[in-house]
This record gives sequence, structure tokens and C-alpha cells, in this order.
Amino acid sequence: MTRKKTSIIIIGSGAFGLSSALHLIQSGYEDITVFDRLDLAKLGYSFDNGADTASADVNKVFRAYYGDKDHYHRLALEAKKVFLEWHKDLQGKSDKEAQQLGIRVKKIIENSGWLRIDNNEELSKDELTSLDIFAKTGLRDTQYVLNDTKDIKRAKDDGWYNKFDPLGLKSNPNFSKLNGVLDSTSGILYASNVCLYVNALLKAKGVKFIVGDPEGTVTELIESNDEIKGIKTQDGKQHLLDLVILAAGPWSTSLLPELGGLSEAHSGNVILIKIPESEPELRSKYSTTNFPIVGWRLGETKEKSNFGGLSVFPISEPEGYVKVISRQKKLLNPVNLQNGSLVSIPLTSRSSPPENRLSKNIIKQVKNFIRIFVPDLIQFGISKTELLWYTDTINNDFIVDYVPSKKNLLVVTGGSGHGFKFLPVLGKFVVDVIEGRENEYTKIFKWRDPKTFHDINSLGDLYEGKSSFYDQDLADPKEWEFTKEDLEQEIEID
Repeated sequence: MTRKKTSIIIIGSGAFGLSSALHLIQSGYEDITVFDRLDLAKLGYSFDNGADTASADVNKVFRAYYGDKDHYHRLALEAKKVFLEWHKDLQGKSDKEAQQLGIRVKKIIENSGWLRIDNNEELSKDELTSLDIFAKTGLRDTQYVLNDTKDIKRAKDDGWYNKFDPLGLKSNPNFSKLNGVLDSTSGILYASNVCLYVNALLKAKGVKFIVGDPEGTVTELIESNDEIKGIKTQDGKQHLLDLVILAAGPWSTSLLPELGGLSEAHSGNVILIKIPESEPELRSKYSTTNFPIVGWRLGETKEKSNFGGLSVFPISEPEGYVKVISRQKKLLNPVNLQNGSLVSIPLTSRSSPPENRLSKNIIKQVKNFIRIFVPDLIQFGISKTELLWYTDTINNDFIVDYVPSKKNLLVVTGGSGHGFKFLPVLGKFVVDVIEGRENEYTKIFKWRDPKTFHDINSLGDLYEGKSSFYDQDLADPKEWEFTKEDLEQEIEID
């Protein structure tokens, strides 16, 4: 069957679904329909409006920092070129044209930089390896080691020195051994704008969207003799086709339980602090011009055992949120499907009842982080929290492959907390798989047997009854407030 005649359904209009549709339409496929239970474009791909996909985050990190994973480093740099093209195109649109897309601030990407720090005189193995990788791609001069005299001089010459110590930690006696790297290739992606921009681009190119409940809610895959014939939606309709692409993120396992053990929904933690418009000096301090993403002890991610795995972002526009994320212990929401399969399903603001609470341990750590690192934000308190559900795989590599023993079903999932930045390029590997081309990335993204990998994301906790969301002691909004006890707590860094 020719490209033009192949009918393709994509389940999911988040980053991976949009990327798949983008590269398919660019490769000559014309009959593409995207299904989603939410009209994410109408919701502005915004948490504030009830969009609960991970792609609807306030902002995302763009990074080419990947330790020894050179393949992701190179792919991220390729994606950045496209983001910059989209940014330039959006900047060229009138305010009215941007507003018609649902975009209020005409930005796709900003090179704010990413400051990764630790109270340790020695750089981590990942940082040292990454410096070598950047050197191999001719970009070592974009990396500034905080305690390297040559890098300090270069930062001053290059205009990056103001972001070496935006929090004044060098003069803080609690950080006597502070070291780290300022990565000037990194920055923030305006996640909602990216998705709105690509969504509109696809519609202009003829991609069809069937969205909202019940017509866009896919309830099951229509299967006959191990062959996928189409999908069934909540309104009872059947949609027959040649190929189904499952790109439903953390909901993918609910439609395809065979993903269990290979990919599961894990909750992440987003904390937002709103700086009011009446505080222009603080808004300026935390702007992308003056403030990088700051990551503290990013290699330390075990809840309770280490004060680490925390990041604070520049202020988002136009909302005025400063985002803090805690990459600590991730949680599961175990659900038994009708067929008996046990999977983890996201809990969100659209669940019944709605859920956006975080554990008390996370709130305690974040409040401590705010008190130590960004104390001028204490006065505003925590404005809101969100559960951001990752689609973690057994080894953090994406899945872009046909499902074994199921004809006509291709899975594009497993973002594992780092997939969004690849939206401009990931879909080309979808086309490669469909057209039978093998390359470095299709090999990495192949369907795999989870038993052959070390379970770095603790997916097996699902089957052992561990790490369940509702087994945690959860914090209510009243516990977001900074108490006298919080403010008087002894500062412990090490």
C-alpha cells in the first residue's frame, strides 16, 4: 500500500503523538487521524486549564547534557536547531496570529542556561564524562566549570558570569565546597507553546483530530487473530484503519497491558510559586535573562535519604510561576484491568476524585530547598502542586517499535522524564520503523524484554505492592504554608 493510501490512527496528542504525526505528514502520508480524550489545544496544553498530559507542563528543560549517552546528546542538538527555527517563525507572527494559536507569549525556547551544583569540590563522574562529550562535538567552550579559573574568565568574556552564582551561595558558609557546571547550551522550552504550535501546523497540513470525551476517548483496540484492525471509542464507534500508533504516554499500558514491566506510569512532583506582578524586581531576578535553571545534587534522588534531586526554574511567562521539581522517589497507582492485568494509571486533576497532592516528605524537602536556596520566595508560599506522570521504561530509553505478535500496532512511548525535548525529531524514527529502515536509534528504541535489564526505575515495585501513591502520607494545601518550625529548622546540607 502506498504512503498516500495508508490510513493511520495516532492515539495521543502529547509530544510523542505530535512528533509522529509531524514526520508522517512530512514524509508523504496523508490519511492521519489523532485521537485524544482531551481537546488539549482548546485547553492550551495548560495545567491551569485542566490539561493533565506531561506535555502540558509550565516549562521543560532543554538539555544536551547526557553523561555518557552520546546518542541522546547528538539528537538533542539536532532537535534544538528545529526549536530555534520554530521560535524564529513564531517571533515573526503578529500578536493576533499567535493568539489565534492560543499562544500569549511568542516564545518556543530560551537559552537561559542550566547551572548544576553540589557541595562537593570534585565534579561527578557524569559531569566529567559530559564535558568530554561536549568537547568531542566541539562545544566544550559552552560549558563553564565554576571553580576553573580559565572557565571563569571565559564566562566573564562571554557574558555568562552573572549566572555563575545567581543565588549567592558562594558567600554562604553552608556551601564551603560548592562546585558545578554552568551549561550555556541548555535552557527552557515553553512546553505549551511548542505543542500549540505543532498542533496548529499539523491541522494546517491536513492531519485530522478527533478529541474530547466521548468521541476522542479510545476504550480498546479492535483485534482479530493477533491483528489490530482499528480502535473503539467511548461513544461506541469503531474506527478501522491500516495502522495504529499508540502514543498515549502513561495511559498506554491501560490499552496495551503487554507494556507492563517494560513501561509504567510514575508520578513526578511539580511545585509552583507565583510571583505577583506587584514584585517587578523579583520577576526580573528570576527571569531567563538573569536566572538559569538551577539543579541541586541531581544525582541524589532517594526520598528521605538525601537532600537532592531538586531544581528551580526561571519564571514562566506570562503566568509568573517559579517552578520547583523534585526528582525523588516516584510513585505508582496500581489498577487491575478487566482482563486481570495490573498496571499503573495516572491520578490527575481529571481523576475522580481529582488528585494533585504530593507526599509530605516531598513538601518538606521542597520547603527546605526554598528556605535555603530561594528565601525571597518564602513570602509567597507554595501556590499549587501538580502530579506530573512520567512514562518510565525499564532503562530510560524510549520505545518506538511494533508490538511483537500484534500486527499493525506501533508503540511510541516511554518518555522517561526526558522525552519532550525530542519532539522535533523523534517522529522520524517512527517513519523509519514503518518503512523498515534500521539505524542507531531504531535499535536503541526497539521493543525489549524487561528481564534483560536492570530495573533502574523500580517498575517492579508495582508487582511487589511497593511505592503506591495512596500508601504515602499526603500533604494538604494547609501544609504548603511556611511555619515557624519550618523557618527555624537547622540547615543541613551534607
